[in-house]
Amino acid sequence: MLLNLKSAIAAVVLGALCTAGALAQEWKDRAEYDLVVESIGKAQDPKTKLGLINQWKQKYPDTQFKTLRHNLYVTTYQQLGDGKAMKAASEDWLKDDAKAIPAYYWLNLLTISLNDTSPDALAGGERAGKGLLSILDEAFDPSKKPESVSEADWRTQKVAMAGIANKTLGWVAMQRDQNVEAEKYFLESLNHAPNDAAVSLWTGTVIAKQRNLEKQSAALYHFIRAGSREGEGALPPDQKKQITAYYEKSYTNFHGSKEGLADIIAQARTTPIPPAGFKIESKDEILIKQEEELKRTQPVLALWVGIKRELSGANGPAYFVNFKGTLVPGGVEVGGTKVEKFKGVVVSSSPERRPKEVVLGLSSPDMSEVTIRLDNPMPNPIEPGTELEFSGVPVEYTADPFMLVFEVDNEDVVGWPKPAPPAKKGAGKKR
Repeated sequence: MLLNLKSAIAAVVLGALCTAGALAQEWKDRAEYDLVVESIGKAQDPKTKLGLINQWKQKYPDTQFKTLRHNLYVTTYQQLGDGKAMKAASEDWLKDDAKAIPAYYWLNLLTISLNDTSPDALAGGERAGKGLLSILDEAFDPSKKPESVSEADWRTQKVAMAGIANKTLGWVAMQRDQNVEAEKYFLESLNHAPNDAAVSLWTGTVIAKQRNLEKQSAALYHFIRAGSREGEGALPPDQKKQITAYYEKSYTNFHGSKEGLADIIAQARTTPIPPAGFKIESKDEILIKQEEELKRTQPVLALWVGIKRELSGANGPAYFVNFKGTLVPGGVEVGGTKVEKFKGVVVSSSPERRPKEVVLGLSSPDMSEVTIRLDNPMPNPIEPGTELEFSGVPVEYTADPFMLVFEVDNEDVVGWPKPAPPAKKGAGKKR
């Protein structure tokens, strides 16, 4: 779209040149005509051309072709790669014509490309963005369409200009840390120029900076869009690689896994803005849902998962003080069920023949999570994998590696295998 826009501007300029040549009587004299059409118009070297334009300005300050001269200044500085001079020339253009679309166009692009974040530069960028938006309806009125531009392209160029202006205003707000305001402008820019991956990246950035948990799904979506966009408007490969690594890590940290990411990537590649109601579940939300299901189907495990999460967190020591030295579970109600005992699987025991300590896995059979210290040794060994139920008094714990130690009365253990009966005398002897 930007290429079409530049072509349209070029068409207008060429039309002005042709008109100027046809209407030679409008030149102040033949010398002005020769200087512009013959010398400037045919100059190939931009430095030479700039010198000739300066001569034109000195000799004919009040020419009737100021629009042409302003345009030549801007495009010549562009050829020279002098962005600051382009900006100054565009500002001069607006002094003569406050509604000059090409001048506003360049000022909007240069605001971002020059990356000048000084207060004066940002204020100028804001004026350029708002100024461009304020004249679009008038500038792109159908009656003003050049004959060389189709009606469809004329409408497309107006939309592209609105995208550029909102992009500038969003960028300015972003530099000022006005993140909510920046988000508003960037979303509007994406509505007009949906292929601009840079705007998607900036949209994700300003949303993330708001630190609003409800908006984190949208922030991730825009990062994914920025990193997965292909073709027109895509980021450079190195930057895409960095953004991809960032959103993959952020998504996994937020969601708990990469599950569902591929579907969002596919959606983001074709849709610049997340649909209404779009939401990525956080790992905490998933855990809560899982715990609610556990409370309904496995209340004992649900109780243990909740206790372990609290003890593993930053407030674990304070949480442990609340139930240290008390009998747990103690009949606490979970999902409408009273839980009297924990349930776990034996991982190891010691001493081997008459165990007094047993390590159990409550979340999983192969996890060492709980140690029960019996008040008396058991009369017989126990095999790993045996399921036990118990209640006891928590006395100590460590968060990393996790281990919660209970003191347990032997009679509060359910599931210990009975000792093997003694062998009968004479059993197995040959007659």
